[in-house]
Amino acid sequence: MSQTTNEAGSDVLPEGYEDVPHTLIRLKPRRRAIARNLTVASQIPALTADVQIDLTELLKARAEWNGAAGRAPEERLSVMAFMAKAALSALGEFPQLNATYTERQLIQWETVNLAVAVDAPGGLVVPVIRDAQTLGVQAIGGHVRDLALRARDGKLELTEMQGGTFTLSNPGAVGPSLRAEALLNPPQVALLGFPGLRRIPIVVGSGENESVEIRTVLCPSLTFDHRALDGGEVIRYLTALASRAESWKLDDYLAEQPAGQGQDSAS
Repeated sequence: MSQTTNEAGSDVLPEGYEDVPHTLIRLKPRRRAIARNLTVASQIPALTADVQIDLTELLKARAEWNGAAGRAPEERLSVMAFMAKAALSALGEFPQLNATYTERQLIQWETVNLAVAVDAPGGLVVPVIRDAQTLGVQAIGGHVRDLALRARDGKLELTEMQGGTFTLSNPGAVGPSLRAEALLNPPQVALLGFPGLRRIPIVVGSGENESVEIRTVLCPSLTFDHRALDGGEVIRYLTALASRAESWKLDDYLAEQPAGQGQDSAS
C-alpha cells in the first residue's frame, strides 16, 4: 500500500486515509529494534509443536516448597520456575535444540544461556540467565524474578540481553492464552512458550482402572527452525519435558550443579 509523505519525506499516512482523524505516535528505539528483529525472524522456516502436560505432581511440589514454615514471600516459586528447570533438564538429553543454524554447520552450544522474554513497559526484552543448566529451581526462580523486575524498571545492561542460546516465553503470565506459538529469537533454533494454565477433564489410569478427573494442565508450544530440526526430534524433546514435569520430585531439582554439567540428576 502506498503512503503519503510530509515535507521531510517521512512516511505519514497510507493513501486514502488523509481525511481520517488520527494521532501520530513516534516509535521508540526499542520498538523499532523489536520490529527489525521480528522481520528477520519471520524469514526463518519455522514450525510449532505442542504437548499437554498434567501438572498434578509439579503443583504438589510447588505447594510443598511455597508452604514451608518460615518461607519468605520472595522465596516462593512460580510454575514458570519449575517448568524452566524441567525444560533445561530435557535439553541435556536433546542438546541439538540448544544451537544455532548456519548454511554450513550447526553450532551446538556447550552451555545453556537461557533467554527469558519479559513484557516490559517499553517493549519486549529478552534478558539471559547464563549457564542456566547448572542451577536448581530455586536459583532459576530468583534469577527470573530479578531480571523481570529490572527489565520493567529499565535497569538491564545491554550485555544481559546478549548470548542467549534457548528462549522461554511465558504469555500465560499476562493473561489466559490458549497457545504460546511465537517467532524464533535468532540466531537460536528453538523457543519454548508457556500459555495459561487450564482446568480440564482428562482420563487417568489405564484399562479397568481408567477414570475421568479434573486436572490442571499446561500445553507448551515449541517453535523450531525447520532447517536445523525435524519434527521427530522436537516431539521427543516435548515428550521428555512432559515426563519430567509429570513425575516431579522436588529434591531432584533444587540443588545447583558444577558448571559444565548439562543434565541434572533427575534426567
